[in-house]
Amino acid sequence: MSVKLSAFLLFFSVLVVSSCQQEIVKKDSPAKLPPKKEVSSTTSLDSDSIINCIARTIITNRNAKDKLTAFGDTNRETKIVIYTTLGGMTLKLYTNTPLHRANFVMLAKKKFYDNTLFYRIIDNFMIQGGNSDDAEIMNKLNEIGGYRIPNEIKVNNIHKKGALAMAVPTEEQNLGKKSSSINFYLVEGQKLPSYYFKQKEEQGKKYTEYQKKVYQKSGGTPHLDGDYTVFGELVSGFETLSKISKVKVDKYNWPIKKVVIDSIRAY
Repeated sequence: MSVKLSAFLLFFSVLVVSSCQQEIVKKDSPAKLPPKKEVSSTTSLDSDSIINCIARTIITNRNAKDKLTAFGDTNRETKIVIYTTLGGMTLKLYTNTPLHRANFVMLAKKKFYDNTLFYRIIDNFMIQGGNSDDAEIMNKLNEIGGYRIPNEIKVNNIHKKGALAMAVPTEEQNLGKKSSSINFYLVEGQKLPSYYFKQKEEQGKKYTEYQKKVYQKSGGTPHLDGDYTVFGELVSGFETLSKISKVKVDKYNWPIKKVVIDSIRAY
C-alpha cells in the first residue's frame, strides 16, 4: 500500500469514527448520551472496512440534504408507530420538516431502532432513544453514514406534550443547530401557569399566544423551543409515554430496568 493511500485511509477512518461518536451535551439538554461504555476516541477501522465504506453510497454532511430529499420524494409516510416493552405509541410526522421526516422514515424502514433502548429518561421532561451502549449501534451507523440533518426549526412546531424532536450535538448548539441523525426524544413536560410566561417575558424571553395557550393547557418544555427541530407529535399512546417517563432511573437518568424499543415502523 502506498504512503499516500495509507495516509488517506487513516484520515478517512478518523472522520468516520468521529462522525459516529456518541454526542455528549450539556446537562439540561435533551441530547445527552449515556455515560456508560463510551466509544473510545482511539477506535479505528481496518483498511478493508474503510474501502468498503467508501465504496458504499453512504450519507455524509455534504450530501445529506440531497439524499434525504430524494428519499422523501419516494417515501411519503407520515405515520409512525413505536412498539415498546411498556406499550405502543402512534405519531404523525410533520410535512413542513421534510428532511427530518424522511430521515426518521428511512431509519424505521432500515429497522435501525429495533431492539434499542430509551436510554435517558427524566420525569416531567422527556424520554430519549436512538442510542445506547450497544456496539451494534456503531455497526448500523457505519452502514448508513455519519451526518447531521440541517435544522428545520419552525415557530409553530413547539415542544408540547408528545412532541417528537431530534437532539442537537454540542458543537451544533451555538452554530447551525443541525440535528443528530439518530437521537430522538419525546416530550413529557408539564403544564405551566400563566405567571411562568410573565416571569420569562420580564427576563426578555418572547412567547406567542399559541405557545402560551398550548403550554398552559397541555404542557410541555417551552425552554427548548427555537433550539431543536420538532418534526412530529404523538396522536395516541400518551399513557405509554407517561408510563415510560415514570420508570426508576439511576443517577445518570438511565432506566434501572431496560425500556426496550422493540421496533419503530412507518406507515
